[in-house]
Amino acid sequence: MQHGIRRRALAVLLTVTGSAVLVACNGDKPAPAVTTTVTAPAPTVTVTATPTLAATPAPPPTPTEQAAGKPDVVLTGDPDAAGKELQRLQKTGWWNPNKIEYADDPVTALQQFDRWLGKGYIAPGGGWTPAGEAAVEAANNGGPEL
Repeated sequence: MQHGIRRRALAVLLTVTGSAVLVACNGDKPAPAVTTTVTAPAPTVTVTATPTLAATPAPPPTPTEQAAGKPDVVLTGDPDAAGKELQRLQKTGWWNPNKIEYADDPVTALQQFDRWLGKGYIAPGGGWTPAGEAAVEAANNGGPEL
């Protein structure tokens, strides 16, 4: 696009320069009229969309999750399996690392989730319940660890 603009600018420059040379060479004779029309291209607008998790609907919970109201958590010591379990829980909407900070290690994060879910600290959207918020506040003020 810039190449086309440069070409047009060069054409205008050459036309104006050529007109000036003709006037200088012709002396008192009037220079022929030169009309140049330059149209600039329309500006280009680029829109970049950022994908979000909300754009993809979560799959429906399994029958066990519906009956109990909470998802079943399969604990494992394998980091790969723990990562897959956390992904599954995230799809159900219960595990949301954007709302609650978990350990970086998937095995530890899965254990944290299971412990906090069992204590009733995690809400269905993946955030803290009121009891969870109270426990966090207490832990931050010297109370028992979560």
